[in-house]
Order: sequence, then C-alpha cells, then structure tokens
Amino acid sequence: MHWISRLVVAALVFLLVVPAAEAARIKPTDVTASSYYDDLNNPDDDVLYRPRNAADGKVSSVWVEGEEGSGLGSWVKLDLGEVRTIHRLRVWNGNWYSWDYWQRHNRIREMEIEFSDGTVQKVTLQDKKIPEVIEFSKPVSTNSVKLKILGIYRGNTFNDTVISEIQVLDDAPEARPVPASTADSGHPPEDADGSYEVSNVFDGMSDTMWCENQRSGDGTGTWLELRYATPVTASKLQLVNGNGYALSFWMETNRACQATLSFSDGSSEKVTLRDVMLEQSVPFAKRTASSIRIRFDTVKQGTKAKDPDYNILCISEAWLAD
Repeated sequence: MHWISRLVVAALVFLLVVPAAEAARIKPTDVTASSYYDDLNNPDDDVLYRPRNAADGKVSSVWVEGEEGSGLGSWVKLDLGEVRTIHRLRVWNGNWYSWDYWQRHNRIREMEIEFSDGTVQKVTLQDKKIPEVIEFSKPVSTNSVKLKILGIYRGNTFNDTVISEIQVLDDAPEARPVPASTADSGHPPEDADGSYEVSNVFDGMSDTMWCENQRSGDGTGTWLELRYATPVTASKLQLVNGNGYALSFWMETNRACQATLSFSDGSSEKVTLRDVMLEQSVPFAKRTASSIRIRFDTVKQGTKAKDPDYNILCISEAWLAD
C-alpha cells in the first residue's frame, strides 16, 4: 500500500560482517511495533517480548512479533527523537538468548527499511548468528527507522520471528577500539545460556560476557587478551566486572579484585578493580600498544561459590580508552 508515494531504492544496501563496535550509536527515544507476542497460556511468566527489547542493549531480551503465522508484514520502529544522519544499522537477527533458541525461532531473511521521509530500502540478511551490519551507500537523514519483515528463515520449533537487538549508527568514531583478534586462558563451550567468548567483552551488550573455564579454583590466574590491528593509545581500562546479566547472577558468581595489565611493549601494571556491577574506569600509565593481556590475580567469590557451576569468574565488558 502507498507504494506510489514511496521511493524504493534498490541495490544501495551492503551487508557486512564486522566487529561489533565501529561507529557511534544513536539511542532511540521510543520503540514501537505492529504487535508483540504475549504468552496468554502462561500469564505468570515474567518473560516479556515487547518492542523496547529490540533496542535495550541486551541480546537476551528480545522482540517477538505477535501476528498469526510467521509474522510476514510485521514491523518494529525506532524513534530517534529528532532528525539524525545515519550510515548503517547493526542487527542481532533471531533469538540470541542461546544457540538453541536461535535455531528454534524464525529469523528474518528479507527486510524492508523505511525512513521518516517515506523512502524505503530492501535488504536480505544472512542466516548466521552474527551481528550483521547493514551499510547504506549514502547517509540517510531521518527521525525514525522502521524495519518490516518480508521473508523469513524458518525455525525448527516455533513459527514466531524474532529480533534480539537493533543499533542505529552514525559515522562518528566510537570511543572503544575494536580488537582484530583475541585470546584467553580458556572459556566454557556455548550452552543453553549462550556463549562465553572473549568477543563478548567489547560487543556493548551488558548481558553477554567472557567466563573462565578453570574447573578447579575460583578463576585466579586466568586471563583474556585483546589484540589490535594498529597500536592503540590508552590510559584506562573500561570494565564491567562480573556477570552483568542481572544483579542476582552478579552476586552469585565471582568477580575480579586485582589484575595485572601486560602490554605489547613489554610493560605491565597492577590495578585494583572495584566490586561493583556498574561500568568502572581503571586508570593506568598512558601507553600506545597493539595488545593488552588482563590477568586476574585475586578474585572475590560469589554467594554460590560452593556450587562448581557458580564458582566461576566472568567479565561482562572490557575495552581500552584514553
């Protein structure tokens, strides 16, 4: 409907698989949708699938359309509050709560992106559990971004289509540099609750994290390393200590107290980490380096440390800043 009044721009969108942070994010002022799934069969369920979940900075909280069938024609709209110039979107397609949930629910295959001036761009997404970037060939000035489902990859269990997170990005450089590669002392394999890889610490999501895989001990001596393609000048480490998924998980699992920062120039520095769930700045002598290894020297155990499944150290976010 109203196709005559719209300018459909074809072949102007490119899909990129890129690191999770390469431009400044524009935070929506409101998120609305054509519908959302409401589990009427389980009114006591505290899991909600409302539109705001699509832009709340968490991949474990998701928007699920509430239409009959597979959700074709359903849409979610991000209000930017004012006209902004945007260059790309980043989409966590499907249900990222876990790999199992991602496979069980529908994912978007074809999508229409509509801007406030009525112009439309169409794009095909990959059927991969990756943060996928939709790069516009030209910057777009708009006060809203509306994503409409045109086609799906069908899940193996549920006929509901899901988006976990959408980021609207401009062209300003982001404060956190993106590592080209990572390493660590070890992490658990992905399970029903998600993955625990080092890449989780610089994805900007508070509910994803790196966790160590030391089956004996509390995580003391474990480490993670961020490696950059070009040297980075920094004077502080930004950190979210512990399991940032929720306060209850943060309290139950282990957090780091002291760490040694080792840099590619051969220098190192010991730092103290605060036992808080909020983002903290950890200052160190200013350096230019192409890698940093964070070794956790002392650890505070959580309230469930007697349970081996909880006696584990996690770090939710970590990145260099100047």
